[in-house]
Amino acid sequence: MKQTILVIDDNPDLLDIVDAILSEAGFVVAKALSGEDGLNVARNLHPHLILLDLNMPRMDGWEVLKLLKADAVTREIPVAIFSVRTDLKDKIFGLQRGAVDYIPKPFQYDRLAARVSRILEHA
Repeated sequence: MKQTILVIDDNPDLLDIVDAILSEAGFVVAKALSGEDGLNVARNLHPHLILLDLNMPRMDGWEVLKLLKADAVTREIPVAIFSVRTDLKDKIFGLQRGAVDYIPKPFQYDRLAARVSRILEHA
């Protein structure tokens, strides 16, 4: 059975790129363009991993992470922060709030699938 990755990001072009990379690597990819949509997809789909952007309008990634970890249905889903914010304090804050990894953007296309696989092996 293929593992499902939910990518929550407000950039549709980036979603398509990540979809292509991870689909080619054998993952099933679900996409959400907002935090609200991402929460709904996560609750209904229960993916194996969520890649979560921080900088989104209306509901940012920090709020999404907080709500995912507070919900009994989604709290066990591993979440990797997927962001252009690379300050050490953001990384530490994300890990303290329940994220399992922090993948900086821009990312290396040829390494994204391997990074996702490693996260899933340890989740």
